[in-house]
Amino acid sequence: MDRNHYNLYVSNISDRTTEASLIKYFSQFGKIECFTFLIKCYRRHTSAAMITYARQTDMNYIIQHSQCVEFDNQTLFLRRTLPMERPAFERFMSSNELLVSLPSLSKDQQFNDVTIRMHFSQYGSIVFCRAVIPSTTYLIDFVNSNSVDCAILDEPHFYNDKQLILRKYVSINRLGLRQTNRTLSFQGNMMSRSNLRERIRRLNHVIEAIEFGRKVEIRLTKCMYEEKKVKLNKKQDEEINSLREKSNDLNSTIKKLNKSNDSLKLLFEQSRRRKAQLIRLYKDKLQQEQKRIKELKEAIDLLKLFE
Repeated sequence: MDRNHYNLYVSNISDRTTEASLIKYFSQFGKIECFTFLIKCYRRHTSAAMITYARQTDMNYIIQHSQCVEFDNQTLFLRRTLPMERPAFERFMSSNELLVSLPSLSKDQQFNDVTIRMHFSQYGSIVFCRAVIPSTTYLIDFVNSNSVDCAILDEPHFYNDKQLILRKYVSINRLGLRQTNRTLSFQGNMMSRSNLRERIRRLNHVIEAIEFGRKVEIRLTKCMYEEKKVKLNKKQDEEINSLREKSNDLNSTIKKLNKSNDSLKLLFEQSRRRKAQLIRLYKDKLQQEQKRIKELKEAIDLLKLFE
């Protein structure tokens, strides 16, 4: 395992804390091979310490049980140290979000959030994993920031024969203006040149984090928009298909009704003609009967004359 796995950076150390008291506290977790005490100066707001443990030391246990511990009435902050070749903001800022990407755009649907979870869950519990660029880039949200540092320290990671690109992601909302204001703030009206250089350096780190975070958020927004667009189009297609089916059903019903109506019209016409024929027939018979009655009446009258 890389030696960087056993390096620990401790910050926010109280002015009352001594190097000896820190060594005594952190020695309980394992053998300390190297200890560097960094006193408070223009480069840092509080004292800090760099600790290198012997191999086989359980660094996760140390971070888990000593993170935000109260020491001399001040809360200690612990994080792993990352290699110098990593971007500056990754080395100086903590985050529980990790951006994982293939080296180029891909259409491999097997590279998805399930695959990402299966591989990176070994570093800690994952809250969610969402696509930034489907089949190419994903953003993992771990429960704690130590998981992100461990994954970075374990580079390289591979998917098939392609090496994955890992970047620590500090969201703009999480970064906030507090970090920027603290970076720009200074006491008094005078500032030394070295102090000014240090604040400019820190501000550059913040700017780098913001620029990277903004690119990721634009991608996330675009991906969310595309997902909503696909869902909306799918829903519209389903509604259109449903309306088309209903329309086809209605057209089929109308055709059936029209056919039935034509049959009824034909039946009605036949009935009308039959009725007209019957009426003519009955009129003819009535006239014949009336004629016979008239003839009988005349015969009866004639008989009466001969009586």
